[in-house]
Amino acid sequence: PDASATLDSPRSIKTVYLIRHAESEENRRIASLSRVTGSLYKFSLPSSKDIFSASTLLNVPAQVDSDVSSVGERQIQDVAIKLKDDDFLAKHNISLVAHSPLKRARQTAEGMLGCAAPDTMTAPVIKVEETSLLIEKTPAEWLPYNSGSLASRIGAFEAWLGKQPHDSIAIVGHSQFFKAMLGLSFKFGNCEVWQLTFNPSS
Repeated sequence: PDASATLDSPRSIKTVYLIRHAESEENRRIASLSRVTGSLYKFSLPSSKDIFSASTLLNVPAQVDSDVSSVGERQIQDVAIKLKDDDFLAKHNISLVAHSPLKRARQTAEGMLGCAAPDTMTAPVIKVEETSLLIEKTPAEWLPYNSGSLASRIGAFEAWLGKQPHDSIAIVGHSQFFKAMLGLSFKFGNCEVWQLTFNPSS
């Protein structure tokens, strides 16, 4: 990093690491629903386990803010070991970690990076922030007449990001949010880490 740059003088261009949370209970239930519908399409009986898991999707609040699943816990452990072996935070001089307030993102940030708001952090990180701008695409934002709501929130997040006095930042969030923000045709996999260059003036 440029020795002349300080945290009091933000630079325009930043390196950002986008990290999708580990598999959540919601992800697990949706996968079960997909298997149930696939079985019915093939005129075969789905497993009772998949039927039960899929039926719990009716509990909407539990899906909006679900914990990581047992598979997600293993994903976090596996990736955390790889990041530690690579000295990820120090190698990339990450000084700010931001995460969604939803439990699956917070659990992933803490488990993979050793960072969770307000003050759980691992050097060289000097600040951890939780922001509701990063929450996953909400049920209301899926509605056709409300399509501009997510775009507005993404714009607010990018404005926030541009004002941060940090050159290297890790963001732990959600697949639909990242997909919309980057204009992708696909979603990040669970615990995937993507590096990008962010220029707020472009």
